[in-house]
Amino acid sequence: MTPLHKNKSFIFWVLAQIVSPIAESFAALLITWTVWQQSSSTGILALTLLLAAIPQIIFGVVAGVATDWFNRKHIVMLCNVIRAVIMILLGMLAFSQLLNELVFMLASFSLGFLRLFAMTAYRAAMPGIVHSDQLMKANAITNSCRMAFWLIGPVFAGFCLTLLNTGQIMIMNAILFIVSVFLLIPVHIKQAKVEQHQKHMFKDIAVGLRLVTQDRLIYSVLMTFAAFTCFGRGIAHLGNLMVSNEIGLDSSGFGILSSADGFGYLIAGLLLARLSIKNSFRTMMLAWLLGGIVFLFMPFSSALWLPFILLFIVGMSQPFVDVPLVTMIQKRVADQHLGKVFGFHTVTIWIGEFLAYATFGYLFGAYTPTMIYALSGVIVATLAITMLILGRIKRFNELETNEEKQVDERQQLST
Repeated sequence: MTPLHKNKSFIFWVLAQIVSPIAESFAALLITWTVWQQSSSTGILALTLLLAAIPQIIFGVVAGVATDWFNRKHIVMLCNVIRAVIMILLGMLAFSQLLNELVFMLASFSLGFLRLFAMTAYRAAMPGIVHSDQLMKANAITNSCRMAFWLIGPVFAGFCLTLLNTGQIMIMNAILFIVSVFLLIPVHIKQAKVEQHQKHMFKDIAVGLRLVTQDRLIYSVLMTFAAFTCFGRGIAHLGNLMVSNEIGLDSSGFGILSSADGFGYLIAGLLLARLSIKNSFRTMMLAWLLGGIVFLFMPFSSALWLPFILLFIVGMSQPFVDVPLVTMIQKRVADQHLGKVFGFHTVTIWIGEFLAYATFGYLFGAYTPTMIYALSGVIVATLAITMLILGRIKRFNELETNEEKQVDERQQLST
């Protein structure tokens, strides 16, 4: 078992995770802010975000199967090359003053499609880079780096919007995607090979569905994750913009606010890399409960610091959900089926995101952000408490069943 700091593939994998998230978040914030400035419509903004979510739902399981069939490193590299080309084309359109809401919607759909394949490959590749005993720590480090530099993207983009024109920013974003491609070249990933005659799309999708539904722990966590994503994580994409608008922030202030949960994620992720998680299910539910409580008490003032601190706390709860969940799947599923299961994981996440954009796109236009955050907080906290109670009841039932079996075995031995 090679130590992580001496594992060349892991080091370059992490470095790629540093550059790629900057480019991704940079592009996401740029599209979100520009569409909002051009349209001033929450409906159009929600539709743009929905178009990024639709590929995740429609093609999620297809991306999972492809991740098992083909080289996972090559999938990520190809996706980043195409994303760089898209950003260059957007930059050229910006220089020609041909950018409009329709172009951004098409770009949002395309970037969402490519991010789907890249992220599915990222999640499935880790067991082929590090030893199984290192998965929790490796996932914590990798996710922390992604979030650390995901938060740099909004801050960087926010300030760039005040200094540079849109075309220059697009070209700069394309360069970041290209750099991430070169960083992936030295990475070596062990992966179970699938022969050509074994590749059957619908059959493999059925295998993935069976693996998810038969493992009751994975199934219950993924279904719960979809609900929490809708009322917890999904709200942040629109909520940050509404909060910025309410307290009168410019693009740089919006960028700082958008990075708040990333700072929290970074600190908590680094802490998680040093901890030993004994009960992943309970850890996830308690983290969601914390996020719900913070949403419940999300007041707004004319100052930036209060919503920043509250979103920072929400960010600290996220790695205690993401890392145990991803590690649990990596340990419970065979390598040749990891992509399929993560494909269904992606679908459940983005169903939640889709519902969030569809629901909150209307709500933010009709009600105050404070009211909507409070409602989401109540729902998230209630779901977390319910799942904790159900998990405890199930554990008690399992203990009683085991005790009854032990009593029966002792009676049989005595007779």
